[in-house]
Amino acid sequence: MPSLRPNPRCCSKPSRSFPICARATSIPGSSRWSSLTRSAWVFLPNALKLYAYRPEIAETLWKLNSNIMRDPSSTLDQFLKRKLAAVACSINGCAYCTAHSCSLLKKASGVGSEGWGVSEQELQAMISGAYKPDSEMERACFDYVRSASEDPTSVPDEILQRLKKHLTPAQIVELACLVGFWKFYNTVHDSLHIPIESSLLGDTGYVDL
Repeated sequence: MPSLRPNPRCCSKPSRSFPICARATSIPGSSRWSSLTRSAWVFLPNALKLYAYRPEIAETLWKLNSNIMRDPSSTLDQFLKRKLAAVACSINGCAYCTAHSCSLLKKASGVGSEGWGVSEQELQAMISGAYKPDSEMERACFDYVRSASEDPTSVPDEILQRLKKHLTPAQIVELACLVGFWKFYNTVHDSLHIPIESSLLGDTGYVDL
């Protein structure tokens, strides 16, 4: 497995073909969620600047994101869900969200914002499908996310039976919501051609692995 980062899909920042406000905090009611997102990112992503035009929707999406990905009540491990999210985004073909997910996974932990310290080799194996899960429970999760992201109507019964064997009903629901949430996010971001932030342009190649 190569240790070098894959060639980026985007070599320059795409033109802004949709409205992005210069400062999300300039939109009434958006200050709360724009500050919350800095717990994961040291900058405000372009996607959230767009949602700032509809702070009511932004509040709902941020709460849903938090409840699925990082809420204290979560029944699935947060690190596992971050890995699964990166896989889902890549299968959905969203360079924007895949770059964000992979950057977050590679970022060193304990630097003031979320990071997991995943190596380049492990990350590429994860996205390409060569990754070997640590347990049968984790394997069932990866297999389900890949299958459900590719075609939710054709998830094999064999995978569903493994989910039933290794996961609780609450975990299965959480896993399915993870797939659905990122399918929604990826669709919104891709359909509007949201430009990737300049600092993450180099991470856009993971979606093509």
